[in-house]
Amino acid sequence: MTRRKLASVPTGQPRERAPDLRDAVKAAVDAMDWLTPTDQAMKTLALRQAEEIEKAIDRAEQLDELRRDLSDDMSALKRLKALEAMCDVTKTVGWLGPQLQGVLRDLGGTPAARKAMKEDKPVGSRLAQLRAAAARADDA
Repeated sequence: MTRRKLASVPTGQPRERAPDLRDAVKAAVDAMDWLTPTDQAMKTLALRQAEEIEKAIDRAEQLDELRRDLSDDMSALKRLKALEAMCDVTKTVGWLGPQLQGVLRDLGGTPAARKAMKEDKPVGSRLAQLRAAAARADDA
């Protein structure tokens, strides 16, 4: 069995930050011309979730900076620990990411949702179809 020597991951170069999710979600929901005033709460929820994800990333960056600045200052340990508790980006994105996707899907902001919105493919359950048929019969 041959042994391979693994190289460490370079830490000297900061990674390029991804585009701001707040801007991307705002642009997406603003482009959804099918939304009505009754969709405003869902639109606001999508924007708020994107905000929380970006805040988690910002806090993690603050935490890294604070760690560097206060590496020798033991009196700042409480402040550092409090900020650290708020900076679990993976947890925040893992929790809010799927929720944000669901909100955007409910707004018709995913390819599958848009496909389902086509006139030849009505959205809704069988019960919704029966209610619509009954409403049409009442109108006639």
